[in-house]
Amino acid sequence: MTQTYKIQQFPELTITGYATQLPLPTMTNIEQVSTLKSQHFMALAQSGQFAELMSASRDKIGYALSSVVDQQLEYFAGANTTATSATTETRTLPAGDYVVLQGKGGPSRQLFDQLIGQFFGTILPENQHLYTGDSFVIEALLNGNPNDAVVELRIPVSH
Repeated sequence: MTQTYKIQQFPELTITGYATQLPLPTMTNIEQVSTLKSQHFMALAQSGQFAELMSASRDKIGYALSSVVDQQLEYFAGANTTATSATTETRTLPAGDYVVLQGKGGPSRQLFDQLIGQFFGTILPENQHLYTGDSFVIEALLNGNPNDAVVELRIPVSH
């Protein structure tokens, strides 16, 4: 995995999916939060709900959006899809410049955790202008294979 990032512009994107509330990640519970993220995705996969979203996906990318809502981490798993049901919700990701980190080869959750650690532990301390802390993080599974994944971590650039 490389130690670099790029800035890339993305158009506005609406994702449809399912949210869960998790504890805010800290240095002491980061592994627990990671496990809870995996459990949310696994439950959606096992119920067939995620496959339904992906079957009508416009870009064949699986997305997860992490943001702070009411002092908790809202973890939203979804797709850019035409499929909806009574239980799905939508989130709109604004157009703009994003910090993009990429990883491949291995389980997607492990790759995302490495990229998150790299951004917040190494890149951000040296480039504080990139993120204000009141934003969100996007995890994108590009190849549809969570066991041998190609992933991107996208974080909006703060202006």
